Amino acid sequence: MYNPQKYKSADLEEAFELMDYHPFATVITVADGEPFVSHLPLTAKKIDGGLELIGHMAKANPQWKQFAESDITAIFHGPHTYITPVWYAKDDVPTWNYSVVHVKGNAELLRGKDLVECLKDLSSQSERHWPSGWQFSIPEDLQDESLEKHIVGFRIQITDISFKKKLSQNRKPEDRAGVLKGLAGRPDEASQQVLAAMEKMYSADGEPRK
Repeated sequence: MYNPQKYKSADLEEAFELMDYHPFATVITVADGEPFVSHLPLTAKKIDGGLELIGHMAKANPQWKQFAESDITAIFHGPHTYITPVWYAKDDVPTWNYSVVHVKGNAELLRGKDLVECLKDLSSQSERHWPSGWQFSIPEDLQDESLEKHIVGFRIQITDISFKKKLSQNRKPEDRAGVLKGLAGRPDEASQQVLAAMEKMYSADGEPRK
């Protein structure tokens, strides 16, 4: 990922929060020189001061068969939105503000109790953010070995993580102040999430927070 120093973040806790709240990831492997892509929810977990990812896919999806021969890249998209140059002190060009995490690693397959725990982790993560009162259970027709006939669980041991926050770091304070004010006037959730991320970095006048 192209990640200039001014946008690069080494904040592992913030990267975890992004992956935890935006778990729907783009999972990429390469086989015979060709990329293969799946879109899956992944559960980020803190392990021994680092992070790992847990997930599963349909067994009919051939990507899991590539895990033994290919590194995995998982992309998590955080809040993102269009930034109009009308908000700048002096008219310029439009851009897009966003946060994204790229993870690389190796996968091992999960079976038996580990597969069930994988499903529990995913459901508890989702219910924590969007509670419905649902309690985890596996339908009778998917108990025991029959579950593994339909899905494949996996754990990604992370070998590299890249966190990019492109949030107007390249603009002057007066421009950032205009972006903050402009985003505050937008009602959509994406703009409000980008606004919240920028407010952690800048005061209302666009100056970096101490």
